[in-house]
Amino acid sequence: MSEIPTNTLIPIGVVLAALVTGAFSFINLVLTKEHQISQLRQQWIDALRGDISKYIASLVATEEIYWAMKEKHGDELDVLSRTIETKELHADIATAYSNILMRLNPEDKSEHQRTLRNLLLKSKSLGGDGKWEEAVEVVDDIRGSAQKTLKEEWEIVKRGEPSFVKSKRIALAVLVVTVISGAVMVYVAYSHAPLEKKAEQQWRK
Repeated sequence: MSEIPTNTLIPIGVVLAALVTGAFSFINLVLTKEHQISQLRQQWIDALRGDISKYIASLVATEEIYWAMKEKHGDELDVLSRTIETKELHADIATAYSNILMRLNPEDKSEHQRTLRNLLLKSKSLGGDGKWEEAVEVVDDIRGSAQKTLKEEWEIVKRGEPSFVKSKRIALAVLVVTVISGAVMVYVAYSHAPLEKKAEQQWRK
C-alpha cells in the first residue's frame, strides 16, 4: 500500500490532536467541577443532619423539663421561671430551626423537603403556643422525613449532578465523534494516496 503523503498526514495529525486534546480537557473540566459540587452537597447533607438532630434533641429536652417542672410545681410555677430554666434550650431550638430552614430551598421540587419544612413549622408553632407534648409528637415524622431528604440528596451525590451527567454524556459523545472522524480522515488519506501518486507519475510523463 502506498504511503500517506507528508503534506496530507501533517494536517490530519494536527486536527486530530486538537480534537482529542479539546475532548479530554472538557471531560477533565466537567469531572473536576462535579467533584467540587459533590463535596459541597456532602457538606450540606452533614450540616443538615447535625442541625436536625440538634433541633429534635433540644425540642425533646425542653418538653421533658417542662413536664418535670409541672409535676413538681403544678401550675404555681410562673412563666418567667420556666423561661429562665429552659432559655439555653430555647436558643438551641431557634438556632437549629433557622439553620435548617436556611439550608432547605423553598423552591426545591423535592416532596420530602416540602414535607420536612411543613413539619418543622408545625412543631415550632406548637412549641410557641406552649403545647410541647404535641410538638414532640411530631418528632418521629420530622425524623422520617429528614431521613428521606438526606437519602434523596445522597443519591444525587452518588449518581452525579444532573447537569454534569448531561455534560459527561456530551463529552463522551464528542470524544467518540473525534475518534471516528480521525479514523475516517486517515482512511480517506490512505484511499487517495495511490490516486495522488498515479496523478503525479502521469504529470511527470
